[in-house]
Amino acid sequence: MIRLTMLVLAAVLLVAAPAQATISERFDFSFEESSEEDVCGLDARIDSTGSGSVMIRVGKNDLDQAYFGLNAFQYTDTITNLATGDSFTIEGKGNFIDAHAVHVEGNIFEFSLVHAGWDRVVDADGTVVLRDSGVVRSTQLFDTLGDSQPGGIVLEWTFDPRGPHPLFEMDDDEFCAMVHDLIG
Repeated sequence: MIRLTMLVLAAVLLVAAPAQATISERFDFSFEESSEEDVCGLDARIDSTGSGSVMIRVGKNDLDQAYFGLNAFQYTDTITNLATGDSFTIEGKGNFIDAHAVHVEGNIFEFSLVHAGWDRVVDADGTVVLRDSGVVRSTQLFDTLGDSQPGGIVLEWTFDPRGPHPLFEMDDDEFCAMVHDLIG
């Protein structure tokens, strides 16, 4: 779920290009939401906030169907066990950058992306119990659909974490063990 928040922020981009590129779009965003759902077998409320800015540029020449993005963001997810009132927070700040693209064929491009920043898990007493920091480089094979618009279809996405990234690298069982240790 939290990893989903990070991927959604990355997906907002899918599109910092050379300085000569044309800015297609620039906007700020913010959100605040609350939902109740099952988190690792616990009835929980998730209170989420986030904000940031996005700049999208269109490529030139053979990259004219490629949209490059820069997304600076921060977020907070507070997860509360509804039965006990115990809670913990996952928070982070970072940048997603579409650093480079190569035209593969037709509408298919290979994007090199960089996510730099930090994420941390904080218990109810304010103690940091887990910290991610550094860079996650990724490569994305992407179909732009050839419609001269940002967005398209991710065909393949590979990740290369650099730095300590225990939260990013957790599987579902490890994440749920942490949740139960903190609130349940």
